[in-house]
Amino acid sequence: MYLKSLELQGFKSFPDKIKLSFDKGLTAVVGPNGSGKSNIGDAVRWVLGEQSTKTLRGNKMEDVIFSGTEARKPVGFAAVTLTIDNEQGELASEDREVSVTRRLFRSGESEYQINGKNVRLKDINELFMDTGLGRDGYSIIGQGRIAEIVGAKSNERRDIFEEAAGISKFRYKKQEAERRLHAAQENLVRLTDIVSELEGRVEPLRIQSGKAEKFLELAQQRKSLEISVWVNRLDTLREKLDALSEEALVAAAEYENLQNDIDREEAKIAEGYTRMQESAMGVERLRGQILEIEQNSAAVKADIAVSENDIQHSRAQIAQAEESHAAEQLSRTELTERIQAQQQRIAQLEQDAKDFAAQIQEAQQAFAAQEQEAAAAGKAYDEAGSAVNALYLEQSQHRFTQQAAREQITQLKQTLEGGEDTAARQAEQSAAYETALEQLSRQLEQAQNRIREQENRLGGYQRLYDSKMQKLAQQRKDWEAATLRLREKQQRRRLLQDLENSMEGFGRSIKEILRAGKSGRISGIHGSVAQLVSVKPEYGVAIETALGAAMQNIIVENEDIAKRCIRYLKEQRAGRATFLPLTSVRGNLLHEPNLSSMEGFVALAAELAACDAKYEGIFRSLLGRIAIAEDIDCATVIAKRFGYKFRIVTLDGQVINAGGSFTGGSAAHSSGVITRKNELDTLGTEIEALTAEQEGQRAAGERLKAETDKLRFDLDSTRDALSQAQTEVIRLTADRTAKQALAESARQQAATQQERVEQAKQSLARQEQLLAEATRALEQVDQSIARQEQALSAQQDLRSGLQQAREALSAQLAKLKLGQMECVKDQESARRELENMQQSAEQSESRAAQLHAMLKEAEQLIVQKEQAIAHSRETLSRMQAETEACRQEITRLQGQHDSQQQYINQLREGMRAINEAKEKRAGEAMRIDERKITAQKDYDSLIMQLLETYELTRSEAEQLAEPLEDLQKAQQTLAQIKGRIKALGNVNVGAIEEYREVSERYTFLSAQVADVTGSKRELEKLIESLTEDMCRIFAESFVRINDNFKAIFKELFGGGHAELILTDPEHVLESGIEISVAPPGKVIKNLISLSGGEQSFVAICIYFAILKLRPAPFCILDEIDAALDEANVRKYAQYLHRFTEHTQFVLVTHRRSAMEEANVLYGVTMQADGVSRLLKLEQPDLDTTTQA
Repeated sequence: MYLKSLELQGFKSFPDKIKLSFDKGLTAVVGPNGSGKSNIGDAVRWVLGEQSTKTLRGNKMEDVIFSGTEARKPVGFAAVTLTIDNEQGELASEDREVSVTRRLFRSGESEYQINGKNVRLKDINELFMDTGLGRDGYSIIGQGRIAEIVGAKSNERRDIFEEAAGISKFRYKKQEAERRLHAAQENLVRLTDIVSELEGRVEPLRIQSGKAEKFLELAQQRKSLEISVWVNRLDTLREKLDALSEEALVAAAEYENLQNDIDREEAKIAEGYTRMQESAMGVERLRGQILEIEQNSAAVKADIAVSENDIQHSRAQIAQAEESHAAEQLSRTELTERIQAQQQRIAQLEQDAKDFAAQIQEAQQAFAAQEQEAAAAGKAYDEAGSAVNALYLEQSQHRFTQQAAREQITQLKQTLEGGEDTAARQAEQSAAYETALEQLSRQLEQAQNRIREQENRLGGYQRLYDSKMQKLAQQRKDWEAATLRLREKQQRRRLLQDLENSMEGFGRSIKEILRAGKSGRISGIHGSVAQLVSVKPEYGVAIETALGAAMQNIIVENEDIAKRCIRYLKEQRAGRATFLPLTSVRGNLLHEPNLSSMEGFVALAAELAACDAKYEGIFRSLLGRIAIAEDIDCATVIAKRFGYKFRIVTLDGQVINAGGSFTGGSAAHSSGVITRKNELDTLGTEIEALTAEQEGQRAAGERLKAETDKLRFDLDSTRDALSQAQTEVIRLTADRTAKQALAESARQQAATQQERVEQAKQSLARQEQLLAEATRALEQVDQSIARQEQALSAQQDLRSGLQQAREALSAQLAKLKLGQMECVKDQESARRELENMQQSAEQSESRAAQLHAMLKEAEQLIVQKEQAIAHSRETLSRMQAETEACRQEITRLQGQHDSQQQYINQLREGMRAINEAKEKRAGEAMRIDERKITAQKDYDSLIMQLLETYELTRSEAEQLAEPLEDLQKAQQTLAQIKGRIKALGNVNVGAIEEYREVSERYTFLSAQVADVTGSKRELEKLIESLTEDMCRIFAESFVRINDNFKAIFKELFGGGHAELILTDPEHVLESGIEISVAPPGKVIKNLISLSGGEQSFVAICIYFAILKLRPAPFCILDEIDAALDEANVRKYAQYLHRFTEHTQFVLVTHRRSAMEEANVLYGVTMQADGVSRLLKLEQPDLDTTTQA
């Protein structure tokens, strides 16, 4: 296995796609500092799965993507592909060539691939485990890793030795087994808790289950007996209803005959009322005309009076306007004289103001000159005073400086004693802490990256799970709602179908005839009117009301069949019925012009009843002359319009009969035969839709349940991984916090101590110099103070004289300004008075013009009003003639109205006897109907009790019912059973099923506890076995690495002694690893005592010792020779050739000796555009380059 090639695109400073091909031996990558050569080593780390941004020399993972320069735009992703020859099958892959690819997009998305197939980071880690090529392996070594080998604590050097020993896979298996063991332990605890909880529930549920079974036994006895009692009562009520239906049919037929007589008489009365109303309307119309004429006449008279009044008023206005015009003329003359006098006064005031202004200007100039002199004197005085104050302040400062310098000099000399030794000791301690802290920070960052990855995954799973659970809960509610609606519809359909099958709503005689026809005893029976008609649901109530008792009329083939049916009813003593032979019954539709255009008119009842064509004549006879209206208001308007000639039924069942009588109120139409048929059809459609909906909800629920179960499993797995990562972070955070505190304390102490020493030296020199300078300056300041105090006294005398002169000028200037202000004030007052006078003059002119216009308008108005008065008097004469003609026509129409009233009174006398008979028959029918309604309510109540209590229709209940010999005894037995049920108290029927489920679950979980306990023991054995194997393999490998290290150290260092020591040989898997070295001629207490080059060389010896034991397929060595001198670089480079038979080396270096040993040389350069470029040199070009 060896490295064949490395491809980079968009990675760090390589935006363009480049490819490095590698052969066996040594390949060197060289270039100046900052050219990007180390980015090649970073690319290999990154593609092998490195997650630490610090190791990749960045702040965040996005930093590996080329971010652009002034000359190049940033790219959107970074990609690195590592191609490895796997001819020998050392990698766990069947392919002879393995390509590993990693991509990162600027959006944050990333992907890993092996041979072009997307995989997980975990798959890449497992692929390279124990090959030395993993993230914790030794295939990529940089300066930082070299420093870690030497500078880290003994227990922090284990990773590279474990990778070399080949126990990484064992450790991974052990960790996986420990994770499974932890999960098994948690599962065992959870199962034990559940089993314990179930143990406490089994016995109480057993007792409740027995009680519930007893309750169900009694409930079944109650149900059987209660159904039998209710069916017995239903039979009794059915017989009563049949008898009442027969009585109602007879009463309805007699009532209908009387109603027809009344309808004929009422039609005559309506016709008389129509003629009488026409006469009355004519009278009213003429009276309205007379009233309108009289109102118009009064208005004309009022107009005449108003016009005469307007003429008098206009003449008075003319006289008044003439007087006002003369007064305005006199007022304008006086205003003109006052305006001229005021203008002369304003001119004099303006001259006085100019005189004051000239005097003020002269005074201000003199005052300004005085101000300048006073200001100059004040400034000179202030400057002298400031100078004196400054000198006094300077004197105090110099004295303070003298005293402070003397004290500082004494203190600093004491501080310098012994400070340098303390600073050196603290610096060494700080460096050791910093090295340990960097190692912990890398480990913590890796663990935190794992937590973020698991948290993101957990958050995604949790959101999906919550969403699915909400959808599942909602779906269950929808399914339950659909199931409830379906059950209600099915129950309702069973009830209605049972009523339909038992011909509920038909009288006994009708049932007998229909059964006879169905059984074949009488042929030619087509069915009842209700059975043979089809009506839309919205018209069902109206058609049932329109048909009334005729719904139970029976349609037969001909008159002979009708007579045969009547004989059959007589023979069976089964009551009476009405028959409609197809050969004799005919009917016509109502034809009234403009009926269809009336507001609220729906249609004729016959047009809304659908039937077979052969029954059209019969339904026309029943419904052809009945109109259907929207409501009672619309029906009333239609009836009045057509004189109550025909019957009108509203959609809600109210009736206006021919002749004008009204029938209506509240009625239970929902149980009608036609309404029942419509509801059955509707229920069939609704049940089909609800069945399909319920099935869809069930299928959706099963899909959601499967998705939810899968998400729950994913959530549990992710929580386990997150818990492990969080535990690791807590441990590492605590270690890092402790190390940070120690490192920070040591660093601050060292820095503070060194700073104190340096500051003390500098401060001592400064303080001595300050003391000398302060002494000299103090003498000079004392002399200057005496001179400045004399100058200050002279300036004070000059300043006082100037102040007195300035105050005198200020008083004079104030007096002149006061005079000027009074003059200006008088001037403004005079101007305002002038403006008021001018406005008054303009207003007077305007009023004069308005008075002149008013005179003209008043004269024109008088002429117009006189003409209007003449025209109104002519109109008044014409109106009086029209009024007389209307009064004569009213007298004629009143005579016609009186004759019609006498005719209507005669008709009403004839109707009174018919109405009395009708009302008597109506009372009898109402009493029969009330008794029937009461019986029907009792019957329906029992039917609903059967349906609601036991979900049974009557036919189903009859099948379950048993004959009762003694109804009273049965009722007593039923009461005893109910008492025994009540004595049981609260019963949990669900306890039976719950007891069964809990028992089964208890048995199942008990078995699960046993299984998990066994699994736990197996895992513990596996962990113990893995631990033993790891201890053995690591101990053997460590001995061989130690022997290699001793030999290589002596060879490279030219003698001396070196050894690797386990700090805890009894526990090799937790033991730290100490390094003990002694170069030739030196006694070394610890590695820190070695120089930087010696430390690097020791680490290289350890690295070579590991390679000798377990050669890596290839190694990237990133400037690990930087700290070596030229002689040791040559030794290091030459020694590498000993491993080239089994290992490829890629050296990132800038050392000449290392370049000379390379077989292939890649040069990395960076031009002004900030982009790294690659150049390849091979032998003999390489030899020529190195010689030059």
